[in-house]
Amino acid sequence: MKNINLRQLEAFRAVMLTKSITRASEMLFVSQPAVSRLIRDLETSVEFDLFKRIKKRLVPTPEGEALFEEVERSFTGINEISLAAREIKDFRSGSMVIASLPALGLGYLPEIITRFAEEKPGVSLSLSIRDSQSVSSLIGAQRADVGFTELGERDDNLISEKLLTSNLVCVMRADHALAGKPAINVQDLDNEAYIRANNWQLTYRYIDRYFDEYNVKSKIQIDTHQNATVAEFVLAGAGIGIIDPITADRYANRGLVSKPFTPSIPYIYYVIYPAGKPRSMLAEEFVARIKTDIEKYSSKNHNN
Repeated sequence: MKNINLRQLEAFRAVMLTKSITRASEMLFVSQPAVSRLIRDLETSVEFDLFKRIKKRLVPTPEGEALFEEVERSFTGINEISLAAREIKDFRSGSMVIASLPALGLGYLPEIITRFAEEKPGVSLSLSIRDSQSVSSLIGAQRADVGFTELGERDDNLISEKLLTSNLVCVMRADHALAGKPAINVQDLDNEAYIRANNWQLTYRYIDRYFDEYNVKSKIQIDTHQNATVAEFVLAGAGIGIIDPITADRYANRGLVSKPFTPSIPYIYYVIYPAGKPRSMLAEEFVARIKTDIEKYSSKNHNN
């Protein structure tokens, strides 16, 4: 038995479905002689007749009927593969694991992910909120597809891109004595109850350095690790804090007031990917959408 090729099977299937060489040629966009030749070649390959002409009609042989059942099963699988490919291309299927630091993961990303999921109901999305070092570990181990962090570290297992540069803001309740000022200077914090984000990041060490440089005696009664917790303590009346602008914005509807802080302290968000894994089109579109949306928090554009 000779090898069978896909084009021969396509011609055979078209004739079986249309019951006509003429209609099969129209279905395949080829000439009638080409369809006839493909059928003859397939009969030569399988070594039995597929059709008989009875009263000028093309009638499948029992062997042809049996072969058609197998061909249909195969083409059903091919059609399913084609459909799956179209769904992947159009983002109607697939999955993406996202890892994020709390500053983005607790408030900002859920809104973006929700809108993204509504547009792509067949896509499965997962969000893991970790500290920046853990986010980097997940991405480096290829256990997440895209990560958001405040670490711009160099690592052979990671590809790191700057997502946004913003500035830390000073946050307080609306009834605080400093709430009426257009901006808060470090010297304004002298003797003020201060909720410190005891973050090991270099960004937050600037605050302690400025306190020393300007001889500011802040009353640090409460230390906490996350900016969101700082905001909660501020709203509870424990004092004022200095946090990233996206976290501050999330609490604005609960009465948190944010003001520009001087000297300005940059806060940089990064997006990271696994170095040894190609990015999916889904991840590319998701990050592109975030890059467009998050620009409103840029140190150049964000009004406090």
